[in-house]
Amino acid sequence: MRSMERRGTDRAHLDLAIEVESQAIATTLDVSEWTLLGRRNRIFVLPAGTGTINYAGEVTAIQSPTLVWIPTGKPAQLTLQAGSRGAWLAISDALLGQVALPGNIAEDIRRLSQQPQLGTRIERDLAGRLITLFATMESELRDNRAGAQEMVRHQLAIVSILLWRSSDISATARQPAPRALVNNFLRLVDQQMRGHWSVADYARYLGVSVDRLNTAVMRATGQSPLALIHGRLMSEARQMLENSGMHIAEIALSLGFDDPAYFSRFFKRLSGRSPRQYRLEAIRSHVDSAGSFAAWP
Repeated sequence: MRSMERRGTDRAHLDLAIEVESQAIATTLDVSEWTLLGRRNRIFVLPAGTGTINYAGEVTAIQSPTLVWIPTGKPAQLTLQAGSRGAWLAISDALLGQVALPGNIAEDIRRLSQQPQLGTRIERDLAGRLITLFATMESELRDNRAGAQEMVRHQLAIVSILLWRSSDISATARQPAPRALVNNFLRLVDQQMRGHWSVADYARYLGVSVDRLNTAVMRATGQSPLALIHGRLMSEARQMLENSGMHIAEIALSLGFDDPAYFSRFFKRLSGRSPRQYRLEAIRSHVDSAGSFAAWP
Protein backbone atom coordinates (compact mmCIF):
# COMPACT_ATOMS: atom_id res chain seq x y z
CA MET A 1 0.00 0.00 0.00
CA ARG A 2 1.40 3.42 -0.95
CA SER A 3 0.35 6.85 0.26
CA MET A 4 1.53 9.79 -1.84
CA GLU A 5 0.88 12.94 0.19
CA ARG A 6 2.94 16.04 0.81
CA ARG A 7 1.42 19.28 1.98
CA GLY A 8 1.47 22.33 -0.28
CA THR A 9 2.02 25.99 0.53
CA ASP A 10 0.11 29.21 0.12
CA ARG A 11 3.16 31.29 -0.75
CA ALA A 12 2.96 33.45 -3.88
CA HIS A 13 6.16 31.86 -5.23
CA LEU A 14 5.51 28.16 -4.93
CA ASP A 15 8.23 25.56 -4.49
CA LEU A 16 7.45 23.06 -7.22
CA ALA A 17 9.43 20.35 -5.44
CA ILE A 18 6.60 20.41 -2.87
CA GLU A 19 3.63 21.29 -5.07
CA VAL A 20 4.06 18.72 -7.85
CA GLU A 21 5.25 15.12 -7.98
CA SER A 22 5.32 12.46 -10.68
CA GLN A 23 6.46 8.87 -11.07
CA ALA A 24 6.34 6.03 -13.54
CA ILE A 25 4.09 3.01 -12.96
CA ALA A 26 5.50 -0.39 -13.85
CA THR A 27 3.70 -3.23 -12.08
CA THR A 28 5.25 -6.68 -12.17
CA LEU A 29 3.47 -9.82 -10.98
CA ASP A 30 1.64 -8.21 -8.07
CA VAL A 31 -1.45 -6.08 -7.72
CA SER A 32 -0.55 -2.46 -6.86
CA GLU A 33 -2.65 -0.12 -4.78
CA TRP A 34 -2.53 3.64 -4.17
CA THR A 35 -4.33 5.38 -1.32
CA LEU A 36 -5.10 9.00 -2.23
CA LEU A 37 -5.95 11.24 0.70
CA GLY A 38 -7.48 14.06 -1.34
CA ARG A 39 -4.94 16.81 -0.63
CA ARG A 40 -3.77 17.16 -4.22
CA ASN A 41 -5.18 16.57 -7.69
CA ARG A 42 -4.11 13.23 -9.15
CA ILE A 43 -3.71 12.21 -12.77
CA PHE A 44 -3.05 8.58 -13.68
CA VAL A 45 -2.30 7.75 -17.32
CA LEU A 46 -2.34 4.09 -18.31
CA PRO A 47 -1.45 2.98 -21.85
CA ALA A 48 -1.59 -0.66 -20.69
CA GLY A 49 -3.38 -2.56 -17.97
CA THR A 50 -6.61 -2.77 -16.00
CA GLY A 51 -7.81 -1.98 -12.50
CA THR A 52 -10.45 -0.31 -10.37
CA ILE A 53 -10.94 3.07 -8.72
CA ASN A 54 -12.89 3.41 -5.48
CA TYR A 55 -14.18 6.97 -5.26
CA ALA A 56 -16.97 8.33 -3.05
CA GLY A 57 -17.94 4.79 -2.11
CA GLU A 58 -18.36 3.59 -5.71
CA VAL A 59 -16.01 1.18 -7.46
CA THR A 60 -15.39 1.76 -11.18
CA ALA A 61 -13.49 -0.58 -13.48
CA ILE A 62 -10.81 0.99 -15.70
CA GLN A 63 -9.38 -0.32 -18.96
CA SER A 64 -6.34 1.05 -20.81
CA PRO A 65 -5.60 3.27 -22.61
CA THR A 66 -7.20 5.50 -20.01
CA LEU A 67 -6.89 8.59 -17.88
CA VAL A 68 -7.97 8.91 -14.24
CA TRP A 69 -8.34 12.36 -12.68
CA ILE A 70 -9.06 12.60 -8.95
CA PRO A 71 -9.65 16.19 -7.76
CA THR A 72 -8.75 17.41 -4.30
CA GLY A 73 -11.25 17.06 -1.50
CA LYS A 74 -12.18 13.38 -1.42
CA PRO A 75 -10.09 10.28 -0.71
CA ALA A 76 -9.88 7.47 -3.24
CA GLN A 77 -8.17 4.14 -3.77
CA LEU A 78 -6.71 2.97 -7.07
CA THR A 79 -5.95 -0.70 -7.67
CA LEU A 80 -3.99 -1.86 -10.74
CA GLN A 81 -3.66 -5.42 -11.88
CA ALA A 82 -0.31 -7.05 -12.64
CA GLY A 83 1.22 -5.93 -15.91
CA SER A 84 -0.26 -2.42 -15.84
CA ARG A 85 2.06 0.43 -16.76
CA GLY A 86 1.92 4.19 -17.11
CA ALA A 87 2.62 7.19 -14.87
CA TRP A 88 0.97 9.45 -12.31
CA LEU A 89 1.15 13.15 -11.55
CA ALA A 90 0.14 14.93 -8.33
CA ILE A 91 -0.41 18.71 -8.38
CA SER A 92 -1.72 21.07 -5.71
CA ASP A 93 -4.67 23.40 -6.28
CA ALA A 94 -2.36 26.37 -5.62
CA LEU A 95 0.00 25.39 -8.43
CA LEU A 96 -2.82 24.38 -10.77
CA GLY A 97 -4.19 27.91 -10.41
CA GLN A 98 -0.81 29.36 -11.41
CA VAL A 99 -0.30 27.40 -14.62
CA ALA A 100 0.02 30.01 -17.37
CA LEU A 101 -2.75 29.33 -19.90
CA PRO A 102 -4.81 31.42 -22.32
CA GLY A 103 -7.97 32.71 -20.66
CA ASN A 104 -10.55 30.42 -22.23
CA ILE A 105 -8.41 27.32 -21.65
CA ALA A 106 -7.70 28.34 -18.05
CA GLU A 107 -11.42 28.64 -17.34
CA ASP A 108 -12.13 25.25 -18.91
CA ILE A 109 -9.29 23.57 -17.00
CA ARG A 110 -10.53 25.01 -13.71
CA ARG A 111 -13.97 23.59 -14.45
CA LEU A 112 -12.60 20.21 -15.54
CA SER A 113 -10.33 19.95 -12.50
CA GLN A 114 -13.35 19.95 -10.17
CA GLN A 115 -14.89 16.90 -11.83
CA PRO A 116 -13.48 13.38 -11.35
CA GLN A 117 -12.69 11.38 -14.47
CA LEU A 118 -12.82 7.73 -13.56
CA GLY A 119 -11.30 5.90 -16.47
CA THR A 120 -11.76 8.27 -19.42
CA ARG A 121 -10.67 6.54 -22.63
CA ILE A 122 -7.87 8.38 -24.45
CA GLU A 123 -5.80 7.76 -27.55
CA ARG A 124 -2.70 5.67 -26.99
CA ASP A 125 -0.57 8.38 -28.61
CA LEU A 126 -1.88 10.96 -26.13
CA ALA A 127 -1.12 8.59 -23.26
CA GLY A 128 2.45 8.28 -24.49
CA ARG A 129 2.90 12.05 -24.78
CA LEU A 130 1.58 12.64 -21.28
CA ILE A 131 3.83 9.97 -19.80
CA THR A 132 6.85 11.56 -21.50
CA LEU A 133 5.93 14.93 -20.02
CA PHE A 134 5.48 13.40 -16.55
CA ALA A 135 8.91 11.77 -16.84
CA THR A 136 10.50 15.06 -17.90
CA MET A 137 9.05 16.81 -14.85
CA GLU A 138 10.22 14.04 -12.56
CA SER A 139 13.75 14.29 -13.99
CA GLU A 140 13.86 18.10 -13.74
CA LEU A 141 12.71 18.13 -10.11
CA ARG A 142 15.09 15.35 -9.16
CA ASP A 143 18.19 16.87 -10.79
CA ASN A 144 17.24 20.45 -9.81
CA ARG A 145 19.40 22.06 -12.49
CA ALA A 146 19.27 25.75 -13.34
CA GLY A 147 15.82 26.69 -14.63
CA ALA A 148 14.26 23.40 -13.47
CA GLN A 149 11.20 25.00 -11.90
CA GLU A 150 10.44 27.10 -14.98
CA MET A 151 10.87 24.01 -17.13
CA VAL A 152 8.31 22.17 -15.00
CA ARG A 153 5.88 25.10 -15.23
CA HIS A 154 6.07 24.95 -19.02
CA GLN A 155 5.56 21.17 -19.00
CA LEU A 156 2.48 21.62 -16.80
CA ALA A 157 1.06 24.11 -19.30
CA ILE A 158 1.53 21.59 -22.12
CA VAL A 159 -0.10 18.84 -20.04
CA SER A 160 -3.06 21.13 -19.34
CA ILE A 161 -3.53 21.98 -23.01
CA LEU A 162 -3.36 18.30 -24.02
CA LEU A 163 -6.00 17.45 -21.41
CA TRP A 164 -8.13 20.36 -22.62
CA ARG A 165 -7.86 19.17 -26.23
CA SER A 166 -9.01 15.70 -25.26
CA SER A 167 -12.07 17.01 -23.39
CA ASP A 168 -15.50 17.54 -24.90
CA ILE A 169 -15.38 21.32 -24.47
CA SER A 170 -12.15 22.01 -26.36
CA ALA A 171 -13.89 22.15 -29.73
CA THR A 172 -16.00 25.16 -28.76
CA ALA A 173 -12.96 27.49 -28.64
CA ARG A 174 -15.32 30.21 -27.45
CA GLN A 175 -14.26 33.80 -26.90
CA PRO A 176 -13.99 34.85 -23.25
CA ALA A 177 -16.59 37.30 -21.93
CA PRO A 178 -15.32 40.89 -21.52
CA ARG A 179 -15.12 40.66 -17.73
CA ALA A 180 -13.26 37.35 -17.86
CA LEU A 181 -10.96 38.74 -20.56
CA VAL A 182 -10.02 41.76 -18.43
CA ASN A 183 -9.51 39.63 -15.31
CA ASN A 184 -7.32 37.21 -17.25
CA PHE A 185 -5.36 40.12 -18.73
CA LEU A 186 -4.70 41.66 -15.31
CA ARG A 187 -3.65 38.30 -13.90
CA LEU A 188 -1.34 37.74 -16.86
CA VAL A 189 0.23 41.20 -16.43
CA ASP A 190 1.21 40.23 -12.89
CA GLN A 191 2.86 37.10 -14.25
CA GLN A 192 4.56 38.51 -17.35
CA MET A 193 5.26 42.20 -16.72
CA ARG A 194 8.96 41.51 -16.15
CA GLY A 195 9.11 39.93 -19.59
CA HIS A 196 8.01 43.25 -21.14
CA TRP A 197 5.40 41.70 -23.39
CA SER A 198 3.77 43.95 -25.94
CA VAL A 199 0.00 44.41 -25.98
CA ALA A 200 -0.03 42.20 -29.07
CA ASP A 201 1.72 39.45 -27.08
CA TYR A 202 -0.97 39.59 -24.39
CA ALA A 203 -3.76 39.57 -26.99
CA ARG A 204 -2.23 36.62 -28.81
CA TYR A 205 -1.89 34.62 -25.59
CA LEU A 206 -5.46 35.43 -24.54
CA GLY A 207 -6.76 34.40 -27.96
CA VAL A 208 -8.28 37.76 -28.96
CA SER A 209 -7.43 40.62 -31.29
CA VAL A 210 -5.54 43.68 -30.07
CA ASP A 211 -8.62 45.82 -30.79
CA ARG A 212 -10.86 43.58 -28.69
CA LEU A 213 -8.40 43.59 -25.80
CA ASN A 214 -8.06 47.38 -25.99
CA THR A 215 -11.82 47.88 -26.06
CA ALA A 216 -12.56 45.50 -23.16
CA VAL A 217 -9.82 46.91 -20.93
CA MET A 218 -10.69 50.56 -21.69
CA ARG A 219 -14.38 50.00 -20.90
CA ALA A 220 -13.65 48.15 -17.66
CA THR A 221 -10.82 50.30 -16.28
CA GLY A 222 -10.74 53.57 -18.18
CA GLN A 223 -7.11 52.89 -19.10
CA SER A 224 -5.42 51.29 -22.06
CA PRO A 225 -3.70 47.90 -21.67
CA LEU A 226 -0.31 49.57 -22.15
CA ALA A 227 -1.05 52.10 -19.40
CA LEU A 228 -2.00 49.28 -17.03
CA ILE A 229 1.16 47.34 -17.85
CA HIS A 230 3.31 50.41 -17.25
CA GLY A 231 1.37 51.24 -14.10
CA ARG A 232 1.96 47.77 -12.71
CA LEU A 233 5.70 48.06 -13.38
CA MET A 234 5.77 51.49 -11.74
CA SER A 235 3.92 50.22 -8.68
CA GLU A 236 6.46 47.45 -8.25
CA ALA A 237 9.36 49.85 -8.82
CA ARG A 238 8.04 52.30 -6.22
CA GLN A 239 7.60 49.55 -3.66
CA MET A 240 11.17 48.35 -4.18
CA LEU A 241 12.62 51.87 -4.07
CA GLU A 242 10.80 52.62 -0.83
CA ASN A 243 11.17 49.32 1.01
CA SER A 244 14.31 47.58 -0.22
CA GLY A 245 18.00 48.37 0.04
CA MET A 246 18.62 47.21 -3.52
CA HIS A 247 20.68 49.37 -5.82
CA ILE A 248 18.73 51.02 -8.62
CA ALA A 249 20.56 48.87 -11.18
CA GLU A 250 19.47 45.75 -9.25
CA ILE A 251 15.86 46.94 -9.18
CA ALA A 252 16.00 47.60 -12.91
CA LEU A 253 17.31 44.11 -13.59
CA SER A 254 14.69 42.47 -11.35
CA LEU A 255 11.97 44.27 -13.32
CA GLY A 256 13.31 43.05 -16.66
CA PHE A 257 15.24 46.17 -17.71
CA ASP A 258 18.66 45.16 -19.04
CA ASP A 259 19.78 48.81 -19.14
CA PRO A 260 19.51 50.72 -15.82
CA ALA A 261 19.66 54.02 -17.72
CA TYR A 262 16.60 53.03 -19.75
CA PHE A 263 14.79 52.09 -16.52
CA SER A 264 15.60 55.52 -15.09
CA ARG A 265 14.23 57.23 -18.20
CA PHE A 266 11.10 55.06 -18.10
CA PHE A 267 10.54 55.83 -14.42
CA LYS A 268 11.10 59.58 -14.85
CA ARG A 269 8.82 59.77 -17.89
CA LEU A 270 5.94 58.28 -15.91
CA SER A 271 6.57 59.88 -12.50
CA GLY A 272 8.37 63.12 -13.29
CA ARG A 273 11.27 62.10 -11.04
CA SER A 274 14.28 59.84 -11.42
CA PRO A 275 14.39 56.67 -9.31
CA ARG A 276 17.10 58.27 -7.16
CA GLN A 277 15.03 61.40 -6.57
CA TYR A 278 11.97 59.31 -5.75
CA ARG A 279 13.90 57.23 -3.21
CA LEU A 280 15.38 60.34 -1.52
CA GLU A 281 11.95 61.96 -1.28
CA ALA A 282 10.46 58.76 0.16
CA ILE A 283 13.22 58.61 2.80
CA ARG A 284 12.75 62.28 3.65
CA SER A 285 8.99 61.85 3.93
CA HIS A 286 9.42 58.86 6.22
CA VAL A 287 11.84 60.77 8.47
CA ASP A 288 9.53 63.79 8.62
CA SER A 289 6.56 61.59 9.46
CA ALA A 290 8.51 59.78 12.19
CA GLY A 291 9.59 63.11 13.63
CA SER A 292 6.04 64.48 13.74
CA PHE A 293 4.79 61.38 15.59
CA ALA A 294 7.66 61.65 18.07
CA ALA A 295 6.63 65.23 18.87
CA TRP A 296 3.12 64.21 19.88
CA PRO A 297 2.37 64.49 23.63
